[in-house]
Amino acid sequence: MDNQNELSKIILEGQKRLSMTGVSSVDGFSEQVLKLTVNGKKVLINGNNIKITVFNKSTGLLNADGEFNQIKFEGQKTSISKRLFK
Repeated sequence: MDNQNELSKIILEGQKRLSMTGVSSVDGFSEQVLKLTVNGKKVLINGNNIKITVFNKSTGLLNADGEFNQIKFEGQKTSISKRLFK
């Protein structure tokens, strides 16, 4: 995933199951926070009972289960979830 112009995809199903592409690294994680690098940008995901079920660095695929309530990209003033769930 060296090409930083690659598109990434985020699929959030019922705020319980997260699937992302373009993930180059998992920079930190706990049951409340996932810190990722996606196509060269930092992404912070907050929630509860977060568990990474799949992470494949070579393909950039990440799947996680939990209760997700915020997805924030580096440099954004409002989280993507606040804009999606108005």
